[in-house]
Amino acid sequence: MNRIVLTMVPALISVMRKMDARNHFKNKERQKKLIKRGNFVIIACIALFVAFSGCNKQEGMNEDDSLFLAEISDEILYNITIDNNHAFYFVKTVIDKEALENWPPYSSSMPCRHYLLRKADETSDFEIIDDRFVGGKLCFDKNNHLWSWTLKTIYKKGKNSYQKIIELPYDGLFSSFAVDKDNNIWAGASTGLYKIDSKLNITHYNSELPTNCISDIHIDKNNNIWIALCNRGILKITKDQWVVYENVSSYNIWSLITDKNDHLWIGTGFFNEEDQSLRRFDGTQWETVTPRNDKNEHVKGTVRWVQSDGQKIYTLVEHVRVFPNGGGAEQISNELLTFDGVSWNKIHEIPDKDEIFDLVVDHYRQAVWVVTNKGFHKIPINLIK
Repeated sequence: MNRIVLTMVPALISVMRKMDARNHFKNKERQKKLIKRGNFVIIACIALFVAFSGCNKQEGMNEDDSLFLAEISDEILYNITIDNNHAFYFVKTVIDKEALENWPPYSSSMPCRHYLLRKADETSDFEIIDDRFVGGKLCFDKNNHLWSWTLKTIYKKGKNSYQKIIELPYDGLFSSFAVDKDNNIWAGASTGLYKIDSKLNITHYNSELPTNCISDIHIDKNNNIWIALCNRGILKITKDQWVVYENVSSYNIWSLITDKNDHLWIGTGFFNEEDQSLRRFDGTQWETVTPRNDKNEHVKGTVRWVQSDGQKIYTLVEHVRVFPNGGGAEQISNELLTFDGVSWNKIHEIPDKDEIFDLVVDHYRQAVWVVTNKGFHKIPINLIK
């Protein structure tokens, strides 16, 4: 993540500290406004992290890296997904030079243009599907229809156009997106939880939730829906039964996944704080798990992502530098670790200083694909300890 994105984080620190003391407020209206502001800032940081991490300049590439960027070596890929026919789809971003000519000179952001790319298999060329792609993150439903979402809008791709399904109000930002086994779409935002059924009927849940702030959604193999409620806990939806687990973490919950034993893992943490950055829930009790490298050294930092290949847990631990006097923060390194239930391992194929934009487990090819600011990496699962 670049420094532009993280300039919002000092505001997040201030807001969350105030939110922790919310029980001391006698003015209920002030309390509600403060919590709402905190939810918006949290979602803004999450959404900017997942949607626009690629809007920065790429450094030179190492020829020894196992990359797949020969055709577009001067561009940035920042999102990957695999469709039901095992083809790769990517979002590529470049600075829009035409728009840059009229861009405000003191703006904190850059105008970006997005491309939708397809790669039928590992050996095929990149194919440009759309050179004016409207979305950011990608997902395919059970009928292999492409969905995409930006900070404000969810689209469903038709043959020659995009159908706008949901557009959030001015204070709303999307953070997460998932498809269940019944082909329902679940989307999380700073304005609550949205469900889109196969007939495109939309249900909006907000009054039923402890908070409208949702940071991640995961659907497990049993079709249970797990929802991270920012720093207010976890919601589990099983058919029509809703269960909320509170007091899960003192910090925001960035990501969640279930493992082969149906245990829930959450990635949490706050900057370089080391306590409770990774937690596991066995259905009864919560347990703090300490991320370690292959030397058994404690790896400190924020666990930004958790993922599973069915056997191992993958964790992305992020280290940042915080600038004084409200000067923002920047990512200085991240480490990709695995845990098989007994021992930890570090994936050395991804250098610590490379920015990891996306990671997907490919069961068909038995590989893990990682998108960084240096390219598109393949790591065979059988080579990962």
